[in-house]
Order: sequence, then C-alpha cells, then structure tokens
Amino acid sequence: MVYFELPSKKELDSIDSKERLNIFRQYFAASRYDRLIIQKCLLSSAYNEASSSEVKDMEKKHDENYYDKVKTIKEYGFIDEFIIAVKEEERAIQKIIEAYDKRMRMSSL
Repeated sequence: MVYFELPSKKELDSIDSKERLNIFRQYFAASRYDRLIIQKCLLSSAYNEASSSEVKDMEKKHDENYYDKVKTIKEYGFIDEFIIAVKEEERAIQKIIEAYDKRMRMSSL
C-alpha cells in the first residue's frame, strides 16, 4: 500500500489553498490506489486463505489512516478545505458508480 505523508502544519500554512487542495486530492488518489490493492488481495483470498487476515489488516490500517488524517487536518485548522476535497472525491466516486450501474444494466439486457 502507498504511504501518504501529510505535510506539516507549517508547510501547509506556507502554501495557498489551491496547493493544499491539490495535496488533499493526492491523498485521495493514494487512498483509491490502496483500496484497489485491498480488493486485489480480497479476490486472491478465494485461492489463498492466508490473505484473508492480510485483507482485514489492510482494511483496518486504511480506515485508521483516514481517521488519523482527518483528526490531524482538523487540528491544523484546514478541515473546511479538506471537506471541499472530500466532496469532490464523493462526486468522482458517484460518477464511477453510475458508469458501472449503466454497464451492468446494459449487460443484463
């Protein structure tokens, strides 16, 4: 999985909101990548039972990392900007879901 290190408060303070938004977007890109890695391991658990516990560990680490990032961003005072990036990410994921829904409906005809 990808380790994403959030810049320090001092570093975030020294850049403008557009740059901070880009950093938050990079975090979400890394998070999506990690989710794909977790999904790949989950799939492999069909033939490799050992990967089942690995998937659970990865899920736990991924979720804890997210909550830690949110806590840190709140402490740094940038939660409003982070929420902008969160809502962008939600919209992007919704578009992906809609594309899959459309494909799945088309294939069931």
